[in-house]
Amino acid sequence: MSSLKGLKDRVELLEQLRFYFRYEQTLLNEGWVSESDFFKIVDEIIREYAISIIKEE
Repeated sequence: MSSLKGLKDRVELLEQLRFYFRYEQTLLNEGWVSESDFFKIVDEIIREYAISIIKEE
């Protein structure tokens, strides 16, 4: 069960990352996030993903 939850968590994080990369220009152009905030968000998602991988090992 634990590995299934870990997999679901990783998929969710990847979906978040896809969203931000897919809509990067729209988010920036329409002022939803600043460029520095965008990079912080992406960095945080990647860190969470890395932590989830390390916890499973």
